[in-house]
Amino acid sequence: MKKFSSIVILTCIFLSSLVNVHSQATFGTWTGTAKQDATTYSYIVKINKVAKDSIFGTTISSSKEFYSETKFKGIVNSNNFIILESALVKTNYKGTGSVCLMKLSLKKNNDRLQGSFTSSNKDIKDCGSGTISLQLVKEKKNTGAGSKESITTERQEVETRPATITLSKSEELLKTTTIPAPAKINDQRKIEQRDIVLLNIFRFKEDSVMIKIYDNGVIDGDVISLIINGEVVFDKIKLTTAPLTYALKASSASQFQIEFYADTLGEIPPNTGLITISSASKTSEVLFSSDLKKSAAIKVVLNNIP
Repeated sequence: MKKFSSIVILTCIFLSSLVNVHSQATFGTWTGTAKQDATTYSYIVKINKVAKDSIFGTTISSSKEFYSETKFKGIVNSNNFIILESALVKTNYKGTGSVCLMKLSLKKNNDRLQGSFTSSNKDIKDCGSGTISLQLVKEKKNTGAGSKESITTERQEVETRPATITLSKSEELLKTTTIPAPAKINDQRKIEQRDIVLLNIFRFKEDSVMIKIYDNGVIDGDVISLIINGEVVFDKIKLTTAPLTYALKASSASQFQIEFYADTLGEIPPNTGLITISSASKTSEVLFSSDLKKSAAIKVVLNNIP
């Protein structure tokens, strides 16, 4: 009986590890093309959240004159992916009619996703169909001893207050996707209190990382202020393809709450961008979207030794 119980326990551990491996395999960024008749688009699927057999994230389709960004939700069954674009986030399309939201039926083979797409718009009859081929973008591993990039801000040293939320509470808040606004913000200028939406928590074993913030698509005049642990470190800066860079270093704080406060929505609302967080060993990235009522945020944890 004892031997049988041991086998059952080992089997459960094995199955649990398979679930974890599966989640790691689906999380990340997939890039490639979508083809419809004679037209080929660049297509990106960013899987930001995995919950059991459900996935959530962002798609970006673009060509020389077209750009569209959507939110999606999907289901994964073994190696089969069903992805439904659920809401338009941003586009430069100015033609008549609506931008089509698509349904993707994909099959995973190692680091590739391939399949077809059709329209998921019930109110638009003819959105067409086509094929999609995507490749997983593997996480970058940095081999250098460390970055020597300078901090592009007028203040070379910014006082960082201890995080007001402990890591365990942050993880609970991540499950509900929202966290309260900071109790106190530096009086450099008037900052409206907005709802804060926590996108992800990134952990690094190193005691310092470099962050870079870009406009992720069409350069349309998005202006943001970057707030770190309640401190405004970039004030009303226009996002472009040239990154804003800033170094995070563990001192009195090893946890940093980074908020993307939208000062304008640009020509194509909402205010969106891409942030990368790089240490000596790896680089992580996430898309963010803010408007005049809520601010996207991430949390970075340094000195996170397993």
